[in-house]
Amino acid sequence: MTMIELIHEEIASQPGKAITFARFMELALYHDTYGYYMVEQPKVGKAGDFYTSASVHPVFAETIADAVLALWEKANITSPVLVEIGGGTGAICRHMLERIRESKPEVYKELTVILIEASPYHRKMQQEALQWHEGPKRWYSSVNEAIKHEKIEGVIFSNEWLDAFPVHIVEKTRSGWQEVWVRVGEDGLEEYLGEMSPALGEYLRGLNLKLPIGMRMEINMAMEQAAQEVSSLLKKGFVITIDYGDLQEELYHPSRKNGTLMCYHRHQAHTNPYINIGEQDLTTHVNFSAWKQYGEKAGLREIDYMRQDRFLMRNGLLHKAVAHMDTDPFTSVAMKRNRAIQQLIDPAGLGGRFWVMVQEKNTRE
Repeated sequence: MTMIELIHEEIASQPGKAITFARFMELALYHDTYGYYMVEQPKVGKAGDFYTSASVHPVFAETIADAVLALWEKANITSPVLVEIGGGTGAICRHMLERIRESKPEVYKELTVILIEASPYHRKMQQEALQWHEGPKRWYSSVNEAIKHEKIEGVIFSNEWLDAFPVHIVEKTRSGWQEVWVRVGEDGLEEYLGEMSPALGEYLRGLNLKLPIGMRMEINMAMEQAAQEVSSLLKKGFVITIDYGDLQEELYHPSRKNGTLMCYHRHQAHTNPYINIGEQDLTTHVNFSAWKQYGEKAGLREIDYMRQDRFLMRNGLLHKAVAHMDTDPFTSVAMKRNRAIQQLIDPAGLGGRFWVMVQEKNTRE
């Protein structure tokens, strides 16, 4: 069976012979056998479909590690746990651990590492990347699984985790909001607008948005439970979430009439999710207003929200261009590092597209 046959079969099994876009996206990305994140193929870097801040250079992870160390010191967490959710290849975690070992060996000795990764392929890559790390390290397939065994003091970190959640898509029509459904047409999969679930309708009424007819937007209904689970995992410490997204008023703006759904296949970005199914990444912008609100409801208090370039600079990224530069600034090592720093803080690129939210729980005396 192929991925497309699987989706056709799923659609045929439904009473209305259709599935929501959210269900389509869930199958395309996370089906155990055919889902994009589950199959054994490179996703990140030159051989994959897209680049991330982490794939640019280790200096990204090193700067995050410095930020994490400062937070642990501030909260007097002496035997910390570092949790990474959706860590992909394990590169960020590896470079963070190397930096912590180099910078604060006494903290490194007390450190426990937990990685939460749904993809068996990525778990295997992470285990290889962290083979050298002798301290305690544990893996779980979901936050929900982790909370059955752990209650941590430390930091829960994610980079480009929330943007890969399956989303519902809604469109404003003359008769109100309707949901995007997927069915099998004469030429393959096609969309149509249909009735929303009561929960989705209630959510939209709560937003009270005044938007033009034809406006499309994505709703991440799974984010509230994710915030509750993250908070349940954290006894004391911080949550650092890095992703591309925006606050609600910017995200649901008439200028974004077609929503924010993007597909990435072999470094080509496009907006058709119904081709290359299971072979391309599907992402949407994160609603950071909702993440903050759900976090507060779950006991997580927002203490910082800023663009990635500002966050990295505040945590010493620019100093790394000088402190670690070769005696000759034109050697390949120094040039690569300095070029990476420029990329990470470029307001028109990674620095301006990505945002960082830091939340705390039980760290105030």
